[in-house]
Amino acid sequence: MVVLKKRKVEGKPEELVIDERTITNTKNTRRAKSLKYARNLPAKCDVCPYRSVEDGGNGVCPKYERDSLCIIRKDIAKAVDKFGERTEGKILAMMESEFTDNFEHIQFYQALEKAGGELNPEVTKRLNTITNLGKVISEIRTKKETIEVKDTRISKGKIEEIARMITISKESSDDV
Repeated sequence: MVVLKKRKVEGKPEELVIDERTITNTKNTRRAKSLKYARNLPAKCDVCPYRSVEDGGNGVCPKYERDSLCIIRKDIAKAVDKFGERTEGKILAMMESEFTDNFEHIQFYQALEKAGGELNPEVTKRLNTITNLGKVISEIRTKKETIEVKDTRISKGKIEEIARMITISKESSDDV
C-alpha cells in the first residue's frame, strides 16, 4: 500500500508526496543486502516477495527459510531469539500462551491500580507490550493470498511486455 506524506517547503504551500519507502519494488531493492529498512515485510517467509526464485520470489533475502517466520523484522526476531524456534506453528503456540498469561497479570495489576487510584507506569508498559504481541499474533494467524498476472502483447513487430499487476488480496483468520 502506497502511503502519502505531507511535505513542507518554505515559501510554498504544503503538498502531499508519495513516501517512496512504501512502494513495492521487488526487482531492484535499494537495500538488497540486509532488507533492514524494507517496509511492510510479511510475517511469514512463504509470502514475502524477496523469497528464493524457486519459490516465486526474486531471491534477494539472505535469511529466507521455507515454512518459517521472517527474522528480518525486529518484533519477530525477538520472539525467535526468545523461544529458540523459527517454525510458525511452534512460535505461534508459545506466543499465544505468553499472551494469555500476561493478560491475566494485566487484569490483576489494573485492579490494584484502580484500587490505589494512581496510574502505574509499569502497567502502561505492560499494556503496550501485550498490545504489540497481540498484533504480531494476529498478523501471523491471518492468511493472505495474492495473484500476479503478466500480459505479453505483440504489436508492430516489437514485443512489448506490459506488466499488468492485478493483486487480489484475500485475508482469512483461523479464529475459533
